[in-house]
Amino acid sequence: MTAEPAPEATCVVCTTPVAADARRCPSCGLARPAARGRGVLARGGFAAVAALLLVVWVVTLVVVATAR
Repeated sequence: MTAEPAPEATCVVCTTPVAADARRCPSCGLARPAARGRGVLARGGFAAVAALLLVVWVVTLVVVATAR
């Protein structure tokens, strides 16, 4: 019995065919976190985005409060 080749996916940036388990696109070099078993926006990335939005909100609140 022979091993079947991995199904191909396409790069979301350059639409080049990429092996499903490839870590990067061979054409443009885009990292593919889903190929490593991680979600595109993992828990740490989601927390960083939420913290950044909170910081921007607080800075805006301080600027508006001091302008009055």
